[in-house]
Amino acid sequence: MTSERFGYRGYVTSRPFGGLHVPVPLQSLALRDYCARHGLAYKLHANENKFPHSYLVLEGLLTELDRHEGLLATSMFMMPERRERRRQVYRAILDHGASLHFVLEEFVIRREADIAPVEEILSVAALLPLAPKRLPAAPPDPAGAG
Repeated sequence: MTSERFGYRGYVTSRPFGGLHVPVPLQSLALRDYCARHGLAYKLHANENKFPHSYLVLEGLLTELDRHEGLLATSMFMMPERRERRRQVYRAILDHGASLHFVLEEFVIRREADIAPVEEILSVAALLPLAPKRLPAAPPDPAGAG
């Protein structure tokens, strides 16, 4: 870390994510608590626009990485839905030698190898709505044993 880069900038949203709708003040508390527990310097959060699929604030935070050690997001489920757009976020983080912390999941992207587990979790979560809601009834036993 150089003297020019200090602290971690928070990223929150008033949109639902990962099946949750967490009020921004609670997200802010979670970010501050995470920093306190991990000995990180917390810099105020930026709140993403409410518009669906808008990541203007996140993209703006990526342009500030030369001033911060990294970003803190409340959850990995706040990341863009499109994989390519997420990859652009990860690339910007890694190219700046920064880190991306997902506070609720207690997961950090510091290097290329840290991306795959996040992508796997997000891929599985995206498929969950397609999963059956109940199992089909078992076929009757032909031998008559119950």
